[in-house]
Amino acid sequence: MRTSWESSGPRPVLLAGVGNPDRGDDGFGPAVLARLARLSLPEAEQITCARPLDLLDRWPGRRLAIVVDAALGEEPGRLRRLEPLCQGLPLATACSTHGFGLAEAIELGRSLGLLPARLIVYAAEGLDFSPGVPLSAPIAAAVEEAAARIAEECRG
Repeated sequence: MRTSWESSGPRPVLLAGVGNPDRGDDGFGPAVLARLARLSLPEAEQITCARPLDLLDRWPGRRLAIVVDAALGEEPGRLRRLEPLCQGLPLATACSTHGFGLAEAIELGRSLGLLPARLIVYAAEGLDFSPGVPLSAPIAAAVEEAAARIAEECRG
């Protein structure tokens, strides 16, 4: 049985911001997507979600999916571009405030055949994931850089 997206051709690029804006730096993904929403990226579908597991039904049939998320790290605000289908994810991104992290969602998607053709992850190393706090200064500064780099990838 064919789904509607299979019969209508390839699905647009997916831009996904993962995180909870009410948990400090965990709101990095949604903040970047809010910035990207103000740009003209007609070939991209933009979504935010609280759990990486929610991406499994959005990835199939995509030529490209870009996921934006915060990660634990030693250098707050450091932005990393990863291609987990080629190189895997570093251990630091496997720790998650979401319960089921991005690394686990990717591996489950691989096992079930639900991955996009190409997957890029932009991860910023966070400082504070406490409930009720805003983005830390280093993460807030990384939002614009991440949005600019992602927009360039979508246009290029």
